[in-house]
Amino acid sequence: MKPFDLLKAPLGGRNLIEASAGTGKTYNIEGLFIRLVLELQLEIDQILVLTFTNAATEELKTRIRNKLVLARDGFAAGGSADPLIDSLIRTYADQEAAGVRLQEALVDFDQAAIFTIHGFCQRIIHENAFETHNLFDTELVSNQSHLVQEVVDDFWREIFYAAPPEWIGYALDQVKGPGYFVGLLNKVKTPDLKLVPDVSDPARADLQPFRDALAALRKAWPTSREAVIQALMDPALNANMYGRMKASVNQPHMSERALKIIGLAEAMDHLAQPQSTGLPLFANFENFTAAKLARATKKKHATPEHDFFDLCDIVFTRGEQLQAAFEQSLIYQKIRLFDFAAAELRKRKNEKNIQYFDDLLLTVLTVLKNENGAQLIAGIRRRYRAALVDEFQDTDSVQYEILTRLFSDENSLLFMIGDPKQSIYSFRGADIFSYMKAARSTEAKFTLLKNWRSEPGLITAVNTLFTGVAKPFIFDGIPFEEGQPARQTTKDTPLKAPPLRLWDLDADWFEDPKSSSGQQIHLEV
Repeated sequence: MKPFDLLKAPLGGRNLIEASAGTGKTYNIEGLFIRLVLELQLEIDQILVLTFTNAATEELKTRIRNKLVLARDGFAAGGSADPLIDSLIRTYADQEAAGVRLQEALVDFDQAAIFTIHGFCQRIIHENAFETHNLFDTELVSNQSHLVQEVVDDFWREIFYAAPPEWIGYALDQVKGPGYFVGLLNKVKTPDLKLVPDVSDPARADLQPFRDALAALRKAWPTSREAVIQALMDPALNANMYGRMKASVNQPHMSERALKIIGLAEAMDHLAQPQSTGLPLFANFENFTAAKLARATKKKHATPEHDFFDLCDIVFTRGEQLQAAFEQSLIYQKIRLFDFAAAELRKRKNEKNIQYFDDLLLTVLTVLKNENGAQLIAGIRRRYRAALVDEFQDTDSVQYEILTRLFSDENSLLFMIGDPKQSIYSFRGADIFSYMKAARSTEAKFTLLKNWRSEPGLITAVNTLFTGVAKPFIFDGIPFEEGQPARQTTKDTPLKAPPLRLWDLDADWFEDPKSSSGQQIHLEV
C-alpha cells in the first residue's frame, strides 16, 4: 500500500485511502476538493462529498469553504502558509485565473453537494420521484419505534392469542413478552442479513400425552403429598441435591433439608392447580422423579420409592419432549418475524406515506437494481463528476452497493477515505466485510501514515504494541500500518507521564474489585 501524496495523486478511477485517527483525513478531503475545482474545472455542485452524520456534514462544509477562502487568498497573495496551497500556487502559471475560479466556487458554495449518505439518497428520491415510484410529499420520520411496536404487537397476537396454554407458558418463560421481539428487530442493522438456522414450520406438537400425564399427577398429589415429603427427607439422599440435615442458619428450628423439601412441595402444589399451564415445569421438578432419586442415593443405601415418583418421571419426560417441540416452534417464529415485520412496516409506511432513514437507502438501491436503474445511474454520473466519501469505515453493505453501482464505471472518480480498524463498530452500523470487499475490489490503495494529533512517544508505543502480533485485527484484509509522528515533542512542554500505560488485572478483580489490585505497567519506548 502506497503512502498517499495529496499533491500528485491521479484524479481518476476508484481510490481507497486507509488512515488512522489524527492522520489528516479531512485535510486531504479539503485538498482533493480544491484540486478538483482547479485541475478538472469542476463546478461546485459536481463534486459529491458524503459522510455519515449531520455533525460531520456541517464540519466538512465549514472546512471546505474555509479551504476555498484560504486558497483564493493565497493565489491573490502569491503564497500561503498551507503547504498544499503553496505548492499549487507554484504549479499554476495563470494564478489570476485560478483565483477567479476559486472565487466563483465560493459564490456558488451554497450549491455544494455535501450530504450524509441518507441525505444524498433522499435527494435522489425527491429529484427522481417517477423513477423511484415515490410520492412527492412523502414524509421523512426520524423514529419508527411506534410502528415497530405496532407490528410486533400484531405478530404477538397472531401467535399467542388462540394458542394452547402450554405453548403460551413456555414462550413467556423464554421471551417474556413482545418487547423481546422488538429488541430482536432492533439488532438487525442491514436488510441482507442471513438468518440461521433455516427452519421450516414445524409440525404442531401433540399435547395430549403431556396433558394425560399431568392430569394423573394432579389427581395423585393431594393424597401422596405427606408421604412424598417424608420420602424426600430420607438421609440416604445426597445433601448437595436435597439439602443438608443440619439446622438452617435463618430458621434454626428447621433443617436445611426440610426447608428445601417444603419449597419443592409448595411448587408442586402450584403445578397441581387446574389453572397452571404445566409448562415450563418448575425449577428442580426433576428432584421428584424416580430417575433423579436413584442418581442421588448414597452408595449402599436404598432409594426412596413411591408411585408418585414414577408419575413424575412420565411428566418430566413428556414435558421435555414437548418443550423440544416448542423450542423449534419458537425458533421458527423468531425467523418468521423478520419477513413479517418487513412486509408490515412497508405496508404501513405506504399507507401513511412516510419513510424512515434506512428506507431511503433501500428505495434507492431497489431502483438501481431494476429496469430503470441504468437510466438513473447515468443521470447521477452526469450530475456528479467526482465523489469523496469520508469515514468510509462506517459503510454497511447497502450503502456500499449503492456507491459501487453509482461510481464503479471506469470513467468515474471516487475516493473512499476511512480507518479500517474502526469498521468493527457494528453498533453504529459499520460492516467490516463491506470494507474488506471494497479493499479487495479497489486497485488504487493508499495510506496516510503521518499522525498530526498524537505525541511521538504514544505513536511509537502503539506501534510496538500492535506489531508484536501477527494479525492484530484477525483478518488479513485489515493490516496494521505503523504510524509516523508528524512532529516532535516540544521541549517546553515535557511529558510528565509515560506515553502509554497498561493495566494488568488479576482475573479475581472482575469478581470483586476490592479483593485484588491490578498491577500498573508503564510502556516507555
